[in-house]
Amino acid sequence: MERLITAANGTELCIDEFGAADAPLIVQLEGHQAQLVAVPDSYCRRLADAGFRVIRVDNRDVGRSQRFPGVEYTLAEMAEDVHGLLEVLGSPAVVCGRSMGGAIAQLLAVRHPGSVLGLGLFHTFAKQHHAGRVPPSSSAPFADFDEYRAWLGRSLPPIAGPDHPYSVEYLDRLARTQWARGVDWDGYDRQLRAMWRQPAWTAELAGVTVPVAIVHGLDDALTPPQNAELLAELLPQAEVHLVPGLGHQQPPALDELYLAATLHAAGR
Repeated sequence: MERLITAANGTELCIDEFGAADAPLIVQLEGHQAQLVAVPDSYCRRLADAGFRVIRVDNRDVGRSQRFPGVEYTLAEMAEDVHGLLEVLGSPAVVCGRSMGGAIAQLLAVRHPGSVLGLGLFHTFAKQHHAGRVPPSSSAPFADFDEYRAWLGRSLPPIAGPDHPYSVEYLDRLARTQWARGVDWDGYDRQLRAMWRQPAWTAELAGVTVPVAIVHGLDDALTPPQNAELLAELLPQAEVHLVPGLGHQQPPALDELYLAATLHAAGR
């Protein structure tokens, strides 16, 4: 069930919940541009069946969460949104993040270690160097739903792994669902700039001592598997899964793998 929550730092976030309200908490964060609906329902239901309260989150500037027009921010500020959400929910959590969401999860663990019980880091990265000059804003490549659907159909298939291609039916359903929930190119642009603006944090990861599970596709063209190898060096307690045929995605066909990885991050 979806609802809006005003986090303790004032940001209004849309969340979707599975499982009992008093169960141990697992928070799911998506990547750049992606909405909470991109986290597979089947995976969330299986975690709920395993005894967890699972919360998918729309990051700021996507879906039904608050927009920040004219505001420049960093990934660390997005991590403060998640920390503020956990303060309202009154519970620390295992935090699973994909791509940009995995970077946010790392920053949350570094800055608020008491809020994070474990980390699931899925097709993500740790920033080693400051990017320097932030690129200028870009104009939207779509003006209506049909153009958005066509743009999504061009953007997602190239980053899928050869063993897990996106079907036309899935892309149609995702486009319609995300469009109805709220698509905002300017918000996408602000998220991208947040990644550029964020200072490097690899030196801070040595202080992260919670269980960590890393899942990364060996055919990830957007975030190459060397990123997972670096994370494994920086987080030696991590359990690492490098998956042939998997791209920059979490397909429902691999629910069993992601379930096991998340349970490891939860200490089970």
